[in-house]
Amino acid sequence: MISVSCSNSKKGIITENRTLYVFDFDSLKRTENYKLTIEIRDTITKYKYQNLTDESKNMDVFYIPKTKILKFAMWKYIPKNSENFKGLSLSKTEFVNYEMQEPETDGTGPILFNPEYGILGIGNVMAPNFVYLKNQSDSKILDNIIEKLTE
Repeated sequence: MISVSCSNSKKGIITENRTLYVFDFDSLKRTENYKLTIEIRDTITKYKYQNLTDESKNMDVFYIPKTKILKFAMWKYIPKNSENFKGLSLSKTEFVNYEMQEPETDGTGPILFNPEYGILGIGNVMAPNFVYLKNQSDSKILDNIIEKLTE
């Protein structure tokens, strides 16, 4: 008898809606609607953000649970040694502040993330900041999230 196991087998797929809030400094510039698909596997979790009106704005993010590394575009992000963000109305799990493993002057970051929720926020030094929320009712905490991204 031969037993074969696949270490990257599917564990599940979750699909949720997100609203992207785009901020220039602390001013809300626009919102966009996304569909988030979370594909959970043993060794990696894929987060696919699909813009519902412009596919050029789609993005994929990968999380490796064993190493706690987040892969976004061509960069790797690691947990930053700082206070995590608590948004109990969003998730029971804290959002970890991720930074580029090899920092760049104009690089993207920080990224607020937890494996259950996905990306909560993306900070940008020389570009707009992004916040992804599940519900319109969560918008009252936008100021707190933007503050955390820009500290």
